[in-house]
Amino acid sequence: MNSKLCVTIWATIAFFVPCYVTANTVIDFENPLPGDLVATSYLQSTIIPASARVTDQYLNDGLMIDGAALVALPSAAAPSGINALAGIDDNGRIDYDTPVTFSFFAPGNDKVMGTTDFFGYSADLFGSSANIITISAYDFDGSLVGQASYTETGDFTAPLTISGVGQFHRVTVDQTLFNTSSGGIALDLVQFGDISIAAVPELQTYTMLLAGLGLLGFMLRRKKQNI
Repeated sequence: MNSKLCVTIWATIAFFVPCYVTANTVIDFENPLPGDLVATSYLQSTIIPASARVTDQYLNDGLMIDGAALVALPSAAAPSGINALAGIDDNGRIDYDTPVTFSFFAPGNDKVMGTTDFFGYSADLFGSSANIITISAYDFDGSLVGQASYTETGDFTAPLTISGVGQFHRVTVDQTLFNTSSGGIALDLVQFGDISIAAVPELQTYTMLLAGLGLLGFMLRRKKQNI
C-alpha cells in the first residue's frame, strides 16, 4: 500500500480519537461568584430567587448544575467558608431531599458533552443526622455506571466521592433526608477529574475520510486485478 495514502487515512481517522482536557477542578462557591449569583437562606422550604439558582454559571469549568440553589450557611458550617448548594423542589423551594445533578461538558461549550472518572464534594460540617447520601454516575445515554453511598455522621473529614467505575457524563447526589436541622446535607467544594471530550470532525474531515477510503478501495481493486 502507498505509504503516503496510509498517512493521509490515519491522520483523518485520528480526528475521531477522544481528546483530553485537564481540569482537576475544585469549585468553592465563594466570592467572586460568576453570573451575578447571590446566595439565599439555607433554611428548608425557603423560596428561591432567580439570582440564587445555579445552572450554567460554572460552564467555563466544564460543569452544568441542575436542581440546585446557592445558599449561605451558618457560621463554620461550610467547609469553604460561607456558601454551599442545596436542592430545589418542584415548587421552587429549598429542599435538601431533592437530588442535585452535575453534568460535564467541554469548558465553555454546552453543545459538546464530556466525561470524567472522578467526582466528589464536601458535606457541610454540622450534625449527625444519619441522612443517607447516594452518589450515582451515568453515561451519555442515561445508563447507570456506578453508585457510592454514605451515611451522614457529622464528622466527614474527607470528600464524599465516586470513582473507579469508568467514565461518566452525569452525576446525581440524592439524600434521604431524616432530619433537616441536623446538618451534613449541603454540598460544598465540588470537585472532579479531567474532562474527556470526543473531537467533533468538521465537514472537510468527513470529506477527507471518505475520499481516502474510496482511494484505498480503488487501489485494492487494481491490485487484485493485476494478480
